[in-house]
Amino acid sequence: MDEKKTLKQMREQYGISQSKLAEALNVSASTIYNYEKDSSKIPDSLLKKYMYAFDIKYDYIFLGIEYDIFVFENKMMEDILERARN
Repeated sequence: MDEKKTLKQMREQYGISQSKLAEALNVSASTIYNYEKDSSKIPDSLLKKYMYAFDIKYDYIFLGIEYDIFVFENKMMEDILERARN
């Protein structure tokens, strides 16, 4: 089963800069930056563009504020390390 990914993780996985993604999604680079910090209020229209561009289902996208993302990423890292130990 795929792990959930943040908007930033999806972008970085493919080595895409914020400015290049912003250009492709027809938004400003600051919009990308802001939603990577707090994606909890991302408009559905932009979220749908992310889902289509990255070919990912809604269930696999982690949406939240920066602190939630930090906690989520640490939990994911702990889960990976625990599975590696077993």
